[in-house]
Amino acid sequence: MLKLLDHMDTVLAERQSRHRFFEPRLPYFLNDTLEKLSIEDADEIETALNRTFEACRILKIPLSHNFKRVYRYDDAYIMEDYKISALAHYLFIINCNPTNEKVARAQLYFVMHKSAHS
Repeated sequence: MLKLLDHMDTVLAERQSRHRFFEPRLPYFLNDTLEKLSIEDADEIETALNRTFEACRILKIPLSHNFKRVYRYDDAYIMEDYKISALAHYLFIINCNPTNEKVARAQLYFVMHKSAHS
């Protein structure tokens, strides 16, 4: 019986470790979005984030419900990241620089997807 409980503790610990970052209201990592859109310029990222934060402020949307600063271990170093909501993901992308073809395509996708559901 004791072994069974020890095994369950191990299973629960592994599950908790894997789901440490899972939050249903914050399904995206900002750095994953940056990577998919090939955005590396720090000024561009800062500008888009500031515009996104400003839009939330003006609309009285709490940042704490849409952004959570986290730290992730990536191979050999710890990196700062944000877990973001679908709304924050959308606002960030539409505030990115459209001269990047991947960004422009993502922005077009949102426009087309929205108009298809209107």
